[in-house]
Amino acid sequence: MRKVFLLFFCCFGSAIAQIETTKQLIIAVAPDWNSTTGTMYLFEMSNDGWIQSNMPWKVNFGDSGLVWAEGIHENPDGVRMKVEGDHRSPAGVFELGDIYGYGAEAPSGVTYPYHQSTRTLHAVDDRNSVFYNSLVDENDVVRDSTGHLPWKSSEHMVIDSVDYKFTIPVRMNPQAIPGKGSCIFLHLESISAPATLGCTSMAEPNMIFLMQWLNLEKKPLLVQLPKAEFMKYLVEWHLPVPSRN
Repeated sequence: MRKVFLLFFCCFGSAIAQIETTKQLIIAVAPDWNSTTGTMYLFEMSNDGWIQSNMPWKVNFGDSGLVWAEGIHENPDGVRMKVEGDHRSPAGVFELGDIYGYGAEAPSGVTYPYHQSTRTLHAVDDRNSVFYNSLVDENDVVRDSTGHLPWKSSEHMVIDSVDYKFTIPVRMNPQAIPGKGSCIFLHLESISAPATLGCTSMAEPNMIFLMQWLNLEKKPLLVQLPKAEFMKYLVEWHLPVPSRN
């Protein structure tokens, strides 16, 4: 049996409907579309409304900035959209996948679903593969007669750096439409080159705080936008107002 950890998913309802039912929001705001850094805020719903759960921290976006991408929101008409290899982080509202990490067990205090990454686990970005935009263990797929895997390009989920020590898939391009972008994660920032190829990265202490904070039962969502668009959708999407204090 093929074990495929899907990054895409079936979309149910609008962004507004899901924001109204979630009890945890991760909000990442960039200064503008071409920004490579921004700020992340965590919010949890209480009896008194949204409560900010963290002191905001810096995050890194793609080295070309951000762009609208397929998620649970409705994209504006006529806007530039994410394509494979554009080095832009996805803008919009997105669900999250499980946590993956190098260790056999999650860090202490993490209750969110966790899986150990292996050197045979691939994030497939080959738009012509049936496994496009998914995590697949090479030991669980059928190779062709020449021994090749059923994809021509992918990322290993265990690499010789700390970047993927902890990763959380961002469920972008839910229908896995070829060329619309694939294999986007929240992960640790690289010391040598903080800007990413389209993911959102952060310092390890902040990532661990995020993992410990996440609660599957609270249906967490990621809202990621440039500041002007965030302010535009603040009321329409019923979003909380971040504070830097």
